[in-house]
Amino acid sequence: MESFELTPEEASIIGSTHFIRLKNSAIEKVMALMGRLQEALAAYDRNSSFPFKQEWLMQGGKISKGEQYKGLPWVMLDYPRYFSKSDVFAFRTMFWWGHYFSATLHLAGNVKRYYSTELENSYTKLAAAGFQVYIQENPWEHDFENGNYCFINTFSLDEWKTLVSRNDFIKVAKPFVIGHWGEIITDVVEAYATLLNMLDNKGA
Repeated sequence: MESFELTPEEASIIGSTHFIRLKNSAIEKVMALMGRLQEALAAYDRNSSFPFKQEWLMQGGKISKGEQYKGLPWVMLDYPRYFSKSDVFAFRTMFWWGHYFSATLHLAGNVKRYYSTELENSYTKLAAAGFQVYIQENPWEHDFENGNYCFINTFSLDEWKTLVSRNDFIKVAKPFVIGHWGEIITDVVEAYATLLNMLDNKGA
């Protein structure tokens, strides 16, 4: 039978509203930060020559939040985002309570196949920039725990090419320390620019 008795630590906070109010206030500020980030990413797009397909931008940005990604609150921005039944072109920025921000380029289906050569050719650039690649089979895990991601520079070029071709999707990502709050927007836009230039310039 499951115990309902409180631990001393649980008992010390259950009668207080202070922590919950602080947590809710912090999440609202993360939501506001994600809104500013979307504006910064859109501004970058307006000044770049990246050849977006029209359908990739028609879905617009989306900010969402929840309480239970592996037991902890989260906030997520998808911009730009294109999700169909089998194809994905998405740049996802996620805040995970107590852990980090992360920026992830997720390509799947025909979109991933379209960029497969550019991905292969960008091995050196991605490795030097400190990006990691998702190596599991389920594309909907978002954290860097449990061996989900490995640094690209730990693979040889041949191993990287095998990873690029292995699944119908690929996710390339980078985490950012929560404590660097004031630099998050700049850091994420920089990662976004690196990834778009990689796709646009065929890894040059």
